[in-house]
Amino acid sequence: MPKRRDTVAKPVRKTAASAESRRTAPPRPPMGFPGWAVPLIYALVCVIIFREFVLGPDLVLGTDTQALSYFARNFYTTFVRNFGSFPLWDPLLFGGLPFVDGMHGDIFYPPSLALFFMDTAQYWGWKMVLHVFLAGIFTYLWLRELGLRRETAFFGGLVYLAGPQLASLLYPGGDGKLFVSALAPLAFLLTERAVSRRRVFDYALFALGVALLVFTSHMQAAYFAIWGVSLYAIFRLAQWWIAEKKTGPVLAHFAAFALAGVVGVGAAAVQFFPPLGYLRTYSHRTERTLTAEKQDAYAYSTTWSLHPEEIASLVVPEFVGDNAGQSAAGSTYWGRNQGKLNHEYAGFLPLMLAPLLLLRRRSGRTWFFLALSVLALLYALGANTPAFRLFYLIPGVRLFRAPSIIIFLYALSIATLGAFALERALDWARSSPEEARVVRRYLWTATGVVGVFAILASSGALMAFWQNVIYAPPGDKRGFLTTNLPLLTNGFWFVFVFALAAAGTWEGVARGKFGPIVAVALISCIAVLDEVRVSRPFVRATASINDPNDPMLRGHPLIDFFKERQQGGEVFRAAIFGGGGNLFAVHGIEQLAGHHGNEIGRYRELVGGDRLDNLILSQFRLMDVTNTTYLYSGVALTAPELVQIAPGLYQKRDALPRAYVVGATEVIADSLAAGRLLGGQFDYRTTALLPEPLPAGVMPQAGAQGTVEWVERTPNAFRLRVQSDRPALLMVLDNYYPMWRATVDGNPVDILRANYTFRAIPVPAGQHDVQFRYDPSNLRTPAIVSALLLTILGILGLGLPLLARVKARRPAPVA
Repeated sequence: MPKRRDTVAKPVRKTAASAESRRTAPPRPPMGFPGWAVPLIYALVCVIIFREFVLGPDLVLGTDTQALSYFARNFYTTFVRNFGSFPLWDPLLFGGLPFVDGMHGDIFYPPSLALFFMDTAQYWGWKMVLHVFLAGIFTYLWLRELGLRRETAFFGGLVYLAGPQLASLLYPGGDGKLFVSALAPLAFLLTERAVSRRRVFDYALFALGVALLVFTSHMQAAYFAIWGVSLYAIFRLAQWWIAEKKTGPVLAHFAAFALAGVVGVGAAAVQFFPPLGYLRTYSHRTERTLTAEKQDAYAYSTTWSLHPEEIASLVVPEFVGDNAGQSAAGSTYWGRNQGKLNHEYAGFLPLMLAPLLLLRRRSGRTWFFLALSVLALLYALGANTPAFRLFYLIPGVRLFRAPSIIIFLYALSIATLGAFALERALDWARSSPEEARVVRRYLWTATGVVGVFAILASSGALMAFWQNVIYAPPGDKRGFLTTNLPLLTNGFWFVFVFALAAAGTWEGVARGKFGPIVAVALISCIAVLDEVRVSRPFVRATASINDPNDPMLRGHPLIDFFKERQQGGEVFRAAIFGGGGNLFAVHGIEQLAGHHGNEIGRYRELVGGDRLDNLILSQFRLMDVTNTTYLYSGVALTAPELVQIAPGLYQKRDALPRAYVVGATEVIADSLAAGRLLGGQFDYRTTALLPEPLPAGVMPQAGAQGTVEWVERTPNAFRLRVQSDRPALLMVLDNYYPMWRATVDGNPVDILRANYTFRAIPVPAGQHDVQFRYDPSNLRTPAIVSALLLTILGILGLGLPLLARVKARRPAPVA
């Protein structure tokens, strides 16, 4: 077969001949594997994995999807349909939070346009299936770009597509992680084209790829993907420098690559910069990262790391168990994290084949992807290795948690190495007896080693060693380990059988029983069986937790009650005691709390954060100061502050209205404000707590009395008619955020932060027309920049190549 170059291609002159040679580089040998079969088989595997959804009526809304993501997408589409404009403020959760800045999912991601043409729940499933399919297609194209034959590139794409590191994300609802994981091979493909071909439109396409990663809205996973492609670009440009020692051109093209990356982020500015500002200033995450004590911040950033048990599960997926609950015995996870709702397994066969690349001839690309996979694992281990202290110094790392999210770089590296190793094994099978002996010796040795471990697992010696030397699970998890032991033992034997089948398949090629195409088909079937058996429980579990009669999807009499109150003009919040997620918010009912994960920090602190239920029962004043009029509880509650008005539904006596006037103020430090507000000695009906003295000229008078009437109300704006007998402060129990603007009788007034997290404005005596509106001034410039750069990149990356093709096909003029 023709030899593939592992260095960066040289720049070529712009001639017709050189353009044609560039289109055909790198050289590839003739294929016997039909190209049309690749997407067909990939689609078939997707149907097998997701058959409950694709072939049946089941939904695949994961745990976080039901808790938040479904609400966010449903709110988005409902708002646009009802108001004909873009939502800027979400009033339904945690006292309100900005829609774009606070991050409500992939609202600017191109596939999300389908939301406006499909049912939200159905759209969710199809989007997940589509991205698993695209993960395979992009990996296949990436490997073809590297020069692999069609059949071995097909194998690499298949193992990445079928890997549980993708499909298992369905159960926890990790859509953003899945999107970035699917786009990662595309990003590597665009990087390879940019640094090897070094044309303007290749750099533009790479920038568009970066923008697409950011538009997924999963900033952490996108950040890791950019790490990966940046390291790969440095590696490829270093190869060019080593081969040709042209420092100037190499530095120039490195600068061009870096500039393309910056432009790509700029093209997604509307998704990137407003959330970044919010995250650093208003989000409750700031208190756990940027402003937290160093030790606490480090501990937060390393939560949901992998542990040695999870690393062992990368080889034998049953090793540590899971919480998908599809085992007859129930949950089997005995590891050190709180739970295990997904799996990082990327397949055994590519992992088994990869070391073949270290035998005899070793390429730079082999070393790079081996190093990238190790780097990803070291990061994923978090605080379990000292290496994370070095990672923690990298800007941006301290903003995130769950280091295990980086695992897709490991999975893609293993798929890439496995595909190259398979091609080498097949080439060596018939090329020479000496090279065939090398492969044979390795494959049967690896199979034997796996067999020995299977015997040790069956005897109990392996787990006895693990518990005595590495980790012994405490408490209840010891029982989960006992439950998992039979599955763990079976897992070792499964892996042994797969190793045996792979080695036997290679022997068939080496002995001339069948050709490479048949061998790839057999090994691909083995790989799919291996990976699908691990992915399927998570998909089944996802389908099983979706009840078609779920109140979130179908409504409930309680929701009808609230909607009647809303239609009657009542403005209120409702609380769900004992959980409930965003059940009320899905149907347009404003909740005291809910589930979001990026709420405004002051409000979260006021309502007690994770201690919300305890705070509700111990201090009913919380319901007062947040305009929480109704409380739903699955258990009976008895308290003089509550009046039961329906089964499970209670009304708070004398809860504060959403808007009212006060005449007195008290200045208090933020560190004391929440305690003062909820303390029994403070009269929140007549007095406002302020973090600093009133501005000059603002002089409310104590004892002010008045009325507030709601005239108009939408999430982005509202209008009030206020009557006060003397100068006062109008209190509005919605979260303070600097993008809100207010006018009194058409005259702008400053909005003050009051009662720790809410709003207040001064109003004179008499009757006044008061308006609040959300001013998206922080979105305008990023939106304009995004639109401008996306247009330019589209012209450069898509328009120029199309124009060049049209010109190339135009017949030459007849002399």
